[in-house]
Amino acid sequence: MREKPSFYVALTPIIFMMIVLVIGIGVMGWPASVCLLISAAFSCIIAMAKLKYTWDEIQGFIIDKISAVMAPVLIVIFVGFMVATWSYAGTLPMLVYYGMLLVAPAWLYAIAFFLNAVLSYVSGASWGSVASIGVALMGIGSGLHADLPILAAAIVTGAYFGDKLSPLSDTTNLTSAVTKTKLYDLIKYLLWTTIPSTIISLLFFTWLGMIHTSTGSISPESMQMLVQLKELYKFGLLPLLPMLIVLCFTFLRLPTVPALLSSAFVAVLVGWLYQGFPLDEGIKATMSGFRLTMITDSTTLLPSVKELLEQGGLNNQGGFLSFIICAMMFAGILTGTGMMDVTLQSAANKIKSAFGAILASGVLAIIINLLTGSDGLNKIVISELVMKKFEDLNLSPLVLARTLEDFGTMSAPIIPWSAAGLYMATTLGVPTFSYLPYCVFCFCSMIFALIYASTGFRLLRFNEAKA
Repeated sequence: MREKPSFYVALTPIIFMMIVLVIGIGVMGWPASVCLLISAAFSCIIAMAKLKYTWDEIQGFIIDKISAVMAPVLIVIFVGFMVATWSYAGTLPMLVYYGMLLVAPAWLYAIAFFLNAVLSYVSGASWGSVASIGVALMGIGSGLHADLPILAAAIVTGAYFGDKLSPLSDTTNLTSAVTKTKLYDLIKYLLWTTIPSTIISLLFFTWLGMIHTSTGSISPESMQMLVQLKELYKFGLLPLLPMLIVLCFTFLRLPTVPALLSSAFVAVLVGWLYQGFPLDEGIKATMSGFRLTMITDSTTLLPSVKELLEQGGLNNQGGFLSFIICAMMFAGILTGTGMMDVTLQSAANKIKSAFGAILASGVLAIIINLLTGSDGLNKIVISELVMKKFEDLNLSPLVLARTLEDFGTMSAPIIPWSAAGLYMATTLGVPTFSYLPYCVFCFCSMIFALIYASTGFRLLRFNEAKA
């Protein structure tokens, strides 16, 4: 049996990755997948040269890690499948048409945050709310010439409000289970960081809506866009069916992939039987993406109409697949060789105070998200690493649980190569780095957690059961 790698050997690939990401993305403008591939190659060299692993063993680690993320990968792939059919059926055009007429541009960002927060809280499914109402809101924002990264941030953070607080949320239930806390005690305790973060987010998005809106009415170009959408499609109840299917699956907590496929199937039928478009074009759209030439002569249409509707398709997800493979190569090598465990354990051993315990747990949660892209894994690993430390410091398990939510859950959608970050970026069509600066809800949750830790405010002790 091999010896564990030393702390410095284990830390080397992580430092190397950070340097490559900063220089590669920030200075050279390389794709993130290239930076991760270089980092994976460097980690592979260390594993083979220093730790004496064979290529077959390393390949096994990589395959295991890729297999572990196949469920979210399938979801992202079939989102592209579904979005193309929504344009074909008239679902997206209809939502955009009425959304542009009903939503005041200045309030769009705040409304996007609020609607996604409500839907994800009721359903417990942040990804489902983004795939349904989030996609529609992005279309409305495109028509209203909104700042799409800001809008994407409002949608993502609103969705993660529900992911954090809903009693139906997978992540909240997992956190409750691994920290051995009562679910509703945890939810009540989470309110101390969530409520102020929500208020700040709503004020922030309202302010951004005011300063990014030059007029309270729809521009002439947008009016022309509405006219062209109305000429291209027949509106009514039937085009709403594909979105309603996703919402029903979400509320009933049914699997996501069947929801996306069912929605796409119904959308193709609506486009064929209700809109009167060629059936073969609807089927082609699922693979190659929707193109307006499939249903009309597009030469007279506005560029904004083409930009809004021409999207989706399985074939257009290749960039995402290469990205996830590169990220999981790096993560697989670090976890399989034990380098990540050594790094985390060394950090956990240095915890001496209540503030240090919360800060270290939060930072470790973010690091695990950065290294593995798995929100669930950070909760399992960290609870095992530091639970005894929290007990020794007389801190309630609720404090650890809230820390995992405030840092682990909240950092997931703002890391470009995490499953959540990839899903949000692919579904909404906005790169993670573009919407990241506006995710104040995520940052505020972490900041309030640290403020409470440093002041001792609402810092429950081990024998205190209530939040």
